Parts: sequence; structure tokens; C-alpha cells
Amino acid sequence: MGTGYTRNDTANNIADGNIINAADFDGEYDAIEAAFNSSSGHTHDGTSGEGAPVTVLGPAQDFVASTTEIKPKTNNTLDIGTSLLKFKDAHLAGTANLVNLTTTGDVTLTGAANNVVFDASDNALEFADSAKATFGADADLQIFHDASNSIVRDSGTGILALDGSTVEIRKNDGSETMAQFVEDGAVSLYHDNSVKLATTATGVTITGSLAMDGLSLGDNEKVQLGTGTDLELYHDGTDSIIENNTGELFIQGDNVTLRSDAGTETFIAMDVNGAVELYHNNVKKFDTDADGVNVTGQIDVSTNANISGNISVLSDGGVIKLGASEEITLTHEHNVGVQAKAASGFELNLQTGDTSVESGNVLGKITFNAPDEGSGTDAILDGAAIEAIAEDTFSTTNNTTALVFKTNTSGAATERMRIKGDGTIIMDTQVDIDNITIDGNTISSTNTDGNIAITPNGAGEVDITKVDIDSGAIDAVTLGTNSAVTELQVDNINVNGNAITSTDTDGNIALTPNGTGEVDISKVDIAAGEIDGTTIGANSAAAGTFTNLTASTNLTLASGATVTAILDEDNMATDSATALATQQSIKAYIATQVGAASNITDTGITFEGSSADDHETVFAITNPTADRTFTFADESGTVSTRSFAEESATALAIALG
Repeated sequence: MGTGYTRNDTANNIADGNIINAADFDGEYDAIEAAFNSSSGHTHDGTSGEGAPVTVLGPAQDFVASTTEIKPKTNNTLDIGTSLLKFKDAHLAGTANLVNLTTTGDVTLTGAANNVVFDASDNALEFADSAKATFGADADLQIFHDASNSIVRDSGTGILALDGSTVEIRKNDGSETMAQFVEDGAVSLYHDNSVKLATTATGVTITGSLAMDGLSLGDNEKVQLGTGTDLELYHDGTDSIIENNTGELFIQGDNVTLRSDAGTETFIAMDVNGAVELYHNNVKKFDTDADGVNVTGQIDVSTNANISGNISVLSDGGVIKLGASEEITLTHEHNVGVQAKAASGFELNLQTGDTSVESGNVLGKITFNAPDEGSGTDAILDGAAIEAIAEDTFSTTNNTTALVFKTNTSGAATERMRIKGDGTIIMDTQVDIDNITIDGNTISSTNTDGNIAITPNGAGEVDITKVDIDSGAIDAVTLGTNSAVTELQVDNINVNGNAITSTDTDGNIALTPNGTGEVDISKVDIAAGEIDGTTIGANSAAAGTFTNLTASTNLTLASGATVTAILDEDNMATDSATALATQQSIKAYIATQVGAASNITDTGITFEGSSADDHETVFAITNPTADRTFTFADESGTVSTRSFAEESATALAIALG
């Protein structure tokens, strides 16, 4: 049979009539199998002992074999194997060209590095890692798994299309939908099998929050958030706008920073549980802290600033400026206080916020306090205060207000002085003015032996309605008012109405100045024009010396004698029983009547004559020792000095005594 075959049945057990054991067949079959082994057995290769090549195979010579191929004798008439009888493996070193391939088992396609297997048990075409299913002349579409990721790669020039009226991307076991695409409907994206984004006829609907790396929109194209588009973000071609239409706008984050577009400059920085910082030209100018805010530099406020905490100007000489022209300044002076300055006089206005002001409401208040850490309970109370208090309900015609001053030595400050709306000043305690003290209803001098003077101006008067001086006793006290008191009782002097009287029987009233002092009375009416037993005009001050004595109506010199006028008439033309003549008028009248007299003495009268020369006429009278009368006859004539001297000298001498 071939050089490789040797009969195994050497004992000829396989013969007629013998019992054949399985071992006999087994050995023989093994020998035949070895003889036809593909590498060591019978080959039909035309060599010695192997026989000629077999070129035609099959019961009807259906196959033709050659050194390069095996083929059916007739095209498309023979099958390889059947549905019941199948070949185990097919190994091809070249290309398998199949018009149709039907298999009930696995098909493995082995490439240079990767295998593709049709697994019949899984009813699946399986590609090994990096084994690609390629489509297109240039492998434009590739589907593969690279050991880590599953990849669908379109490298062609067209589109990658998934066609279907409804297309879904699901979890590997189909239990969750990740994306859904519906014809003429929505594209829906899912998270954990719940729709989070869905397209609509007008845009998209997002369920939950939106996180993205970037979003590009054209001018006036808006990102709208909220059911009613409550929040809009857009650029109008010039400016970028965040528009909040409902509720409040919140920007949330543990650390929030606003920077320039290049990120090189910070505008504002905000840290959770920390500071909010504001910058100018990348330099911090404002920041918050646990106590309030800190400002580096100047604060400019164009309208109102509402501050609930403290304001600290930490630099010596720091200035707070107010007004459009900074005309008001408040300047810190080191260890001193604040200097307030205005361009045209500083005005401080304390205004109440009450729209309806009633009696007792405080319009404004200035308080003075010790620091909180002061010892004692009184130290933290108001030490002093100034309050403006309404005295009545305010209206368009009334704003009556009192100014109240409060102080205390212990406890809260209490009212000490009140200036009422009508100007009345009410003092609650002692008042010291220079060397005058007003305490309760007592006015006293703080100077040793100090005087108290109440001096009106001009025609003014000191008007006292009721007086009680030293409980009725007046010691060395001068009174000189114009009867402003209804009735004053001082020792034995009573002042009632415009009358000063003595309460003693036949009591005198003495006005006695001290030293060179004077009793100065600007206007006097004594006893309705009568002066009884009073010396006026003596050289003694005690008797009363007057620089000028003026009577507006009558001047009574004695009982029954009344002087109504003092006339200056040189001719004595007025014949009045109550008028006095002046010295000048008397002298002039006598000179007219008796001639010019150069001298009048108690011993005689000297007459100059009609002309001034060395010759005068002397009318001399020797001091008489008894009453004498010189009588001129009631007739005209001339007294001759010659005859008088020579003829009647003795008679004249006797007559004159």
C-alpha cells in the first residue's frame, strides 16, 4: 500500500473462523493512520514506492487536484461537508473567496496580529482588541476596541450617520437609556436613566444644573434661565449683560474673584468666612474684616452712605471731606480729636427722622460718655448730654423746641438747664457767672466783700415785682430802683407802689452814700412840690448837694411859695408872682435903671457914669447901729452932690445914722 504501511496483524488473528479482538483492530488502524500521515506516511508524490500523484478524486472523479490547487470538476455543483457531516477546521494560507458563507459553528479570521471570530454559541461576530471592522474603499469607517476603549472612527469626507425614526444609545445591557433621538421630535440626553437635556421647538430644556467648559453665542443671543426666562446672559454688541428679571441675583462660591479679561488684574476678591476685597489698578483699596471694613486711601461719597458699624480713620491727620467742592472737612488731630472746618462757617444739623413730631419727642441729642471699660456702673452711663426736645406737636405754623443741657456727678446725666422755645432759661442747680453765683433763689458774690450791681442801660429800669431783702432787715444796702416792686419792707422802710415810707412813728428816711459817693436821682417829685425843713444846696453832702435841680412843674421853696419859672429878662417885663429872675437879668436891669455899676458891695455902690474915666460916683453906707430909712421924694428932680455935700451933709449923716 505504501512504503509507510506494515501490517500489524502478525499473528494472523484476522482470519476466517477466528475471534477478532478489539486490540487487533486498534493496532491495524494505527498502522494505517501512520502510513497515511501527512508528514511521514503515504504521499502519492510520484517518488519510489509512493505511487503517482492523485489528480482526480471522488467517486465520480468530482475533484481535480494539481500541485497548486484542488477544484471541483464542474463549477458550483459540489459542497464541502453537509449539515450533518462537517469538516472540523479549515486552515487557509491564502484568500478565501466565498459567494455565500453559512456556518453553524464558529468562524475565526486570523490576521497579522488580530483575530475576528464568528462565535456561533454567542451568535456574535467577535473582533479581538484592535481588530477593526472597516468600511469604504479607503477604510473611511472603522469600528474596533483598542483594549481600553470602543471606537467608531469616521475618517472619510462625508458624514457619519445613524439612520432611524428613533435612535437610542443605551447601557450595555439595555437597562438604561443614555441618549435618544426621535424623528420630528426631541433629542434627549440622560443621566442615570433620567432626561437632563431635551431639545424643543424653541431651543433646549435642561433639567437640573448646567456645567460646561465654554459657550459661544452671537450678539444679542441670550442664555435664558428659569421657567419664565427670569435670568438672561448676553452681549448686545457693545456690553456684556446679566439681566435678572425676578427675585434676587446670587453669585455663589467659596472663593469668588472678578479679574480683567487677561487675568492679570484683580477687581474684587471674596473668600468664604473671610474678607471681601476691592481693588484699584490691582492695588487693594477696600476690605472687610470681623469688625467692619478697612479702606486704604480716601473715601469719596457722591450721595448717601449708610453705615451700621464704626468708621475708623487710622492715619494721623486723616481727613473726611464733604461737599461737591470738599468745602467741609473733618480732620483727625493726633491724641486731640477732630477739627471741623467749613468754607463759610461750620453748621451741624441734627434732624429727626420722625414724620410726625409730638410734644416730648427728641429732635436731636449730643451725649458725652466715658469708655465702656471704665470702672463702676456709672462710668458707662451718659456723663453729659445736650437734647433738642419738642414742646408741642409740630405743624406748618409751629415748631416750638426747647434746648436741654444735662450733667451729673453720679448716675445718668440729668437736666440742669433748659432754654425754652420762647427764650426762657430754666436752671436746675447753681449758676456761677464770673464772681456772681445764682443758687436756687439766691444771687451772691464769690468775691470777698463783693458788691452785686444791677445796672440797666440808658433809660432802662430794673423791674422787680416782689422783694424780700434779708427777711425784712436791710444792713448797709442801697436801693435805687424805680419802684418795680409792688411792696418792699426793709427794716423800718416800706416801698409800696411809687412811695417810700418809714414804718416808725416820726421816722426819718436817710439816703446816705459812702465816702465821696453821691445819691444820684435822675428825676424827683418831693411831697407834691413841697419841701419841709430840708436843706437843699448846702456844701455838705449829708445835707444834699445838687449839681442840677430840675422841676418839670412846680418848685416849692417854702410853705405857700411856689416857683413856676426862672426868667432871663433884662427889662423885667414879665410881672409874675411865681417866677424867679436870673442873676444876669437882674444885673442888666439894675444897670439900666441906676447906670452901669462897676462894683456893688455890702458897704456901697460905685457908679461909673455914662463914660468910663477916672471919675465915679460912690453911694456909701456906714454900718448902721439902728434901722435907718433913706427916702427920696416922689417927684422928679436932681440930687445935687454939691448942695448935698455942702449944705446938708449933717442932715444926711443923721438920717443914715
